[in-house]
Amino acid sequence: MKLFAITVGDLQAASTKFRIVDYLPFLRQHGFEVSIVSQPELKPSHLKEIAQANLVINQKCLLDGGWRKNILRACPHVIFDFDDAIYTRPGKPFSWLTRLRVQHRFKHWLRSSKQVITSSAYLKSQARKHQPQITVIPMALDLSLWKPAERPQPLTIGWAGAPGNLHHLERLDPILTKLLAHYPEVKLMVFSGKQPQLQCRYEYVPYAPGAEVSFIQRLHIGLLPLSDEEFSRGKSPIKAIQYLACGIPVVGNVYGATKDILNEKNSLAVHSPEEWLNALESLIQQPQLRAQLGHAGRLHAEAHFDHQITAKQLLEVIHAASQFNTK
Repeated sequence: MKLFAITVGDLQAASTKFRIVDYLPFLRQHGFEVSIVSQPELKPSHLKEIAQANLVINQKCLLDGGWRKNILRACPHVIFDFDDAIYTRPGKPFSWLTRLRVQHRFKHWLRSSKQVITSSAYLKSQARKHQPQITVIPMALDLSLWKPAERPQPLTIGWAGAPGNLHHLERLDPILTKLLAHYPEVKLMVFSGKQPQLQCRYEYVPYAPGAEVSFIQRLHIGLLPLSDEEFSRGKSPIKAIQYLACGIPVVGNVYGATKDILNEKNSLAVHSPEEWLNALESLIQQPQLRAQLGHAGRLHAEAHFDHQITAKQLLEVIHAASQFNTK
């Protein structure tokens, strides 16, 4: 069976990696021949290849009406997968005209697809007015790779993420400056494709493919700062799952879809600067609390974010979407 995937980013883009690329070995083991093209590289010539496919997966690409109609004409068996609040954007809202255009495309991709997948109950609730049949397949990891490991000293607080999300970390600068001044033995580490603009002392680890696991495993406390806005409420932050999988307690903002990942057993939810400072101090001072939250986090990851489980869920959706397509 031939599967054609249109992805929002290249193969190293986080969303594409965790929603598509990591499933390729599993899909090939189950007889699928998979072709991938990213949205910026999609050309009319690809329609011939799409016409030969049994199924198309559109990974949150809000292609215009012309593309949508041509793809559906070539292969009507389409799965639309989205793991972000793609109907809006972070920070400054869309202009009214752009908002109408984006929401129009979002609506029609939902309505036109044989199956719709999303990563959280929150996003499902936002999309149900356009498509009642939506399957939630959460973000997931290979838990044989993402697992607890012995952590070296000193006690290390850390953040890992894309350059576009550094502003979330940077707003913690006054809190981290005060904390690290009071606890000189504590270390802050940042893993990203760009160095953050922080006044506090920290160690910067440049992003390198495949280095995420070893970085996360070195941490004792994971940071998850988010903004209270619609785009953040729709996020299922993969770094929160990475922290949990490696048995690391999390301090962070818990909004929207993040509530499916973090809870009072595996993390400390905060809102104000004072709460951030108090939560971090509690974890620094109480190794038993760190261990308790970290153990609960690992159990939560095993129950809900295991790649072996979600791969089987994806296979069921693929079979449902491609039913009766025998070309």
